[in-house]
Amino acid sequence: MTSQRPLFISHGSPMMAVENSTTSRFLQHLGRTITTPKAIVVFSAHFDVSHDVVITAGQHPATVHDFYRFPDKLYQIRYPAPGEPLLAKHIAALFEQANIKVMLDTQQGWDHGVWIPLRLMYPQANIPIVQISINTRLGAAQNYRYGQLLASLKHDNILIIGSGGISHNLAEVFKRTKTVNGVDMMNQFRYWVEDKLVNNDIESLLNYQQLAPHAQFNHPTQEHFLPLMSVLGASGNTQAQKIHQDVEYELLALDAYSFN
Repeated sequence: MTSQRPLFISHGSPMMAVENSTTSRFLQHLGRTITTPKAIVVFSAHFDVSHDVVITAGQHPATVHDFYRFPDKLYQIRYPAPGEPLLAKHIAALFEQANIKVMLDTQQGWDHGVWIPLRLMYPQANIPIVQISINTRLGAAQNYRYGQLLASLKHDNILIIGSGGISHNLAEVFKRTKTVNGVDMMNQFRYWVEDKLVNNDIESLLNYQQLAPHAQFNHPTQEHFLPLMSVLGASGNTQAQKIHQDVEYELLALDAYSFN
């Protein structure tokens, strides 16, 4: 059986869905170059819950347009990729065996952290998806644990993706008067993350809020960083390889990683 390398993808602005950019082209190319998976499991920054773990279990989840004040054409997009209820039940059992409560949700649709990158990678929308919630209230170590429970799936041709952002300070992006050294602060953080990933320094990554330079500036809230922790756990502690580097609006690092 084919094994899949888990991926972390920075999904950026929703405009990526309709704009020709360095990162949109990268995602299109990525989908053409990796072995087609039989299913995809996604941890998205935009599926953050405050209770237990929620797993999508619908057969035909809707496309969720969970963003505001964007051009009308974005709200017309549909990504009709099917769900995979049997895989969802299998994943739920893995969590339950670890004494973690789960809820199977047949109504939850694909948020834009799922459908925007996957629409670029797999425009035919014919690969089944299961989405697993993150929990910003529990922090890096527990979200890493979520990923660890799924490490075996990659050996069954299931692609595990974390969809978030290496940096994500939208308030700073839209400030009229920017922080003077903001770009440098973003770069210090992103290169710290790269160093820890490629050197497999998991302990430092799990304590990034205390150890990384300008962690609070780059992630005022954790939701865009925690999918990286989940996919790191799912990798089985294997070495990361940086497969893409880009920056949007000067401050949003859109780097992507593959895990051997």
